[in-house]
Amino acid sequence: MTSYAKLCGPRRALLFAAVAAMAGLLPAQAQGQEHPDSTRWNGERPDSVVPLAPVVVRVLKSSVGMGAPQAVSVAAGPDLRRGNAGAYLEEMLRAVPGVQIQNRYNLASGERLVVRGFGSRAQFGIRGVHILIDGIPATLPDGQSSIDHLDLASLGRVEILRGPGASMYGNDAGGVLEFETRPPATAPAELETRAATGSFGLRTWLADLTGTVGSTGYRASFSRFAFDGFRRNPVADDGSVYGGATRSIFNGNAFVPMASGKMHVVANYLDLAAGNAGSLDSDQLALGDRRAYAYNVVQNVREDIQQGQLGLSWSGALGALSTDVAAWGLHRNYLGPIPSTVVGFHRNAGGARALLSGVRETALGALSLGGGLEAAVQSDDRRNWVNEQGRKGALGLDQQETVRSAGVFAQGRLEPTHGLAATAAVRLDQFLFRVHDRFLDDGSDDSGRRTMTALSPSLGLVADAGQGIELFGSLASSFETPTTTELVNRPDGAGGFNPSLDPTRGLTVEGGVRGRVGAEWTFEATLFHTGLNGELVPYEVPAQPGRTFYRNSGASHHQGWELSVDGRPARNVSLQLAWTRVDGRFDSYVTDGVDYSGNRIPGVAPYRVDGRLVVKQAAGYVQIRGLCQDAISVDDANRSRSPGYFLADVRAGLQDVRVVGVRVSPFAAVANVLDRRYDTSVVVNAFGGRYFEPGPGRTYQLGLSMVADRRGVGTQPPGGG
Repeated sequence: MTSYAKLCGPRRALLFAAVAAMAGLLPAQAQGQEHPDSTRWNGERPDSVVPLAPVVVRVLKSSVGMGAPQAVSVAAGPDLRRGNAGAYLEEMLRAVPGVQIQNRYNLASGERLVVRGFGSRAQFGIRGVHILIDGIPATLPDGQSSIDHLDLASLGRVEILRGPGASMYGNDAGGVLEFETRPPATAPAELETRAATGSFGLRTWLADLTGTVGSTGYRASFSRFAFDGFRRNPVADDGSVYGGATRSIFNGNAFVPMASGKMHVVANYLDLAAGNAGSLDSDQLALGDRRAYAYNVVQNVREDIQQGQLGLSWSGALGALSTDVAAWGLHRNYLGPIPSTVVGFHRNAGGARALLSGVRETALGALSLGGGLEAAVQSDDRRNWVNEQGRKGALGLDQQETVRSAGVFAQGRLEPTHGLAATAAVRLDQFLFRVHDRFLDDGSDDSGRRTMTALSPSLGLVADAGQGIELFGSLASSFETPTTTELVNRPDGAGGFNPSLDPTRGLTVEGGVRGRVGAEWTFEATLFHTGLNGELVPYEVPAQPGRTFYRNSGASHHQGWELSVDGRPARNVSLQLAWTRVDGRFDSYVTDGVDYSGNRIPGVAPYRVDGRLVVKQAAGYVQIRGLCQDAISVDDANRSRSPGYFLADVRAGLQDVRVVGVRVSPFAAVANVLDRRYDTSVVVNAFGGRYFEPGPGRTYQLGLSMVADRRGVGTQPPGGG
């Protein structure tokens, strides 16, 4: 296996040499380049740009990305919204190769999002990938990501880089996902109301107002989610359930012309309250009643979150260069009783990013160059108490945690011939973790600091093989720091940060072929291998069940392949199919005298086939979805597994039928049509064998969307419906 250390060599020298070389090549006059972020809204949404890097990447109008040296997927328009209540991301983002979403039906933990095996260890939120929502990072400086505030009902586009993006995005970049709200309508005003109901007390409601005033576009929405839950309460034993949730989201976007560009203003607010039904061991699971874990019920395990966020970005010309600058800030209040502890913190975070890019013609061909700076800060005022049946008991931890990050990056793309393009990028990041221990009753001051640094280079090639076929390949490094939560959780019960927990570092090589066959089909086939040092592994201890701790393994790898097709097998019929193979294994991992070398990395499904077939006739549609997933190892020893399963969904409805000047879109859905018993998620290395989170049986949804505007009959809605 190639050594990460050997690749990086003298890190700072390499970075400064690359930046200096690119700076010397910046053009006196920028021409021919359109920066991705400047095209997000100019009265219409162009579908030919993927804003994943400062180099324009062209894509087909399908789920297969073209022009990039890495694997890229796109989901947009009706595919995201058709036939679902806007309640879960897993319902919306389907048939994407390399991407696995475990819908736990548990808002206290959130949906687990895994890309090529990265993120499988996350016990809550999202780890291992970098997330942006409307251009604003949803990944904090320490690498923890949360999409609680993502307004699914207003989602318009998702772009996925299925591989390391650390050379441009830094920490936590085993993949990059960018979520975008639907662009503003071009009409003066358009109002949509959407409501749905379903099994287990599911209720969603949306009010969305959008339009254009002069050259300013806006979209403001309020959505409400409520769910009673389906996990039987074994403590009350009266037929009641535990694990219900409510979530309210306000989301506002405005695009305002300013100077030679456009200002994008994003504001959102989240209020979430959710119970956590917990995981079960095999004996409890075999009872078949999908019960909640009794101790979670007794201890009132739950989450209460309030978060507000504001972001500003500006894209346009600054002199001879294309410019993109952004700044964001958030405040988050969190209170979460877990079985042994009540965790509470007040978080303030913010950051800024600036990017300059341009194009010049050289003797070797067109050279696109970009470079920039990024800085962020995160401050958590954290306290932990003993959990006394959901109430705060004795104070056990009181500390202030601060993370500061700074990064400098540069990227270039050279196109020496019409059919060939080469890219190179490099980024240097430094992270400073500080903790100020205010709880001194235990007789020790655990204040301290840790500094983590990473250099992340990448190289890529794209070649036009003719006949609509493209070959691509890349070599990219990645890294992932422990989050403050992972550093704080110490099995010895001490405060401060865990001094023995280090970042994960990796090197990925991938290559593949993609293209168009005829006028109706696109495809992609990709091979990948990621070698890792110090992969973060979760585990639990008997003294604190339900609380997750972390340690570094030795060497490990994730390798496999992805196949996807997207097309029309017949008139009015569309098909998407994704087949993913991920073989994740520990190459060398010995802990507590036990050797796990050669074992599968738990939490990762080795095989996954996901498909979606849509049949349209006039304004009506029927959508059939199937998911086949292999068994998943759930512990480092590979002694236990969550069985594989096949799930099928059927959804049907009408799209944009005019009724008295209002566009109406009713739908009905049946999920898990075959009423299979399956584990919707697993908890890796859980104490007492409580690995399994059961999924619901057959469920139903009914919903209706109504849109009122000033358009004539037959006009299609902006953003694809």
